[in-house]
Amino acid sequence: MNDLISVIIPCYNASSTITKCLGSVITQNYENLEIIIINDGSTDKTLEIINQFQEKDSRIILINQENSGVSKARNEGIKIASGDYLCFVDSDDWVEIDYCSTLHKSIIENKADIIIAEAVYEDKGGNPTSSEKNLGPSMSIFDRETALKLLLEDKIIQSHPWAKLYKSELIKDIYFPENLEAFEDYFTMFKIFNTAETVLKINKKLYHYVQFEDSLSHNLTPKRAYAFFLALMEAYTFLNSLTVDSTFKKSIVQNILKKSFMVLKRIIRKTNSDEMISEKEGIRKSLAAFLSYSPFEIGLEKYLYLRFFINYPDKYSRFIKK
Repeated sequence: MNDLISVIIPCYNASSTITKCLGSVITQNYENLEIIIINDGSTDKTLEIINQFQEKDSRIILINQENSGVSKARNEGIKIASGDYLCFVDSDDWVEIDYCSTLHKSIIENKADIIIAEAVYEDKGGNPTSSEKNLGPSMSIFDRETALKLLLEDKIIQSHPWAKLYKSELIKDIYFPENLEAFEDYFTMFKIFNTAETVLKINKKLYHYVQFEDSLSHNLTPKRAYAFFLALMEAYTFLNSLTVDSTFKKSIVQNILKKSFMVLKRIIRKTNSDEMISEKEGIRKSLAAFLSYSPFEIGLEKYLYLRFFINYPDKYSRFIKK
């Protein structure tokens, strides 16, 4: 089956990386590709490089927009994508020559809706930035609830949109939020996975994620940590709109609360008492909703910390700063 795959590549001032990225995409051994590049108002030579590639490859579709962020760029790509399947590649990254063919073959053979590949994490020189991990079984198949749980745990299934191939019909009515500074993909992926019946993961390393010193993973500022909290609350709101098994919901709520306390700790420790006052109060008001759960449902330790923070925020802050 020669399905069309739409590859969406958002880019902004990527002149140092876009050549390797596009080179890895246009040389895929799966040739029936629609390569959608969204130039997000680049001010360097990114556009010039893209134009050179476009002159040589008619599969490339270029969209130019004013600088509006990666979410709007991805959304614009989704709007015009006409492929049967869809994947995202970031302009800093690159993919193996059989990236599309391996994912497509596996998703068809296993009648899955989403397929996930492993990624190599490396610096701009190509050196590994994380230790080798046990990849587990060669293939794992998950139903919707299991995949959602693993997605929110962000370990076996991670919440980034790349290194995945999706049936396009899953995403056609789901868009990335354009109002968040960071972590815009966290709860969006939750919505996408909720539309899937079957999720497949293979342990082949097909995607190369290039990390830079100024990336989110190296620079989680208090403001960005707060953006992560907002994404967590969006995921929680979405969870409450679903009819799911009580055991599954309890597990997800515990995970969201755990991550919320991690965010809160970072914000408190990295700011003074007169900084991010409204954000801290917003977190307190949002977390107050979790008091509706019993200690048995969320765990006694989390429950006690929650009551401590809600009722005595100043004392909690002093306790955390110690």
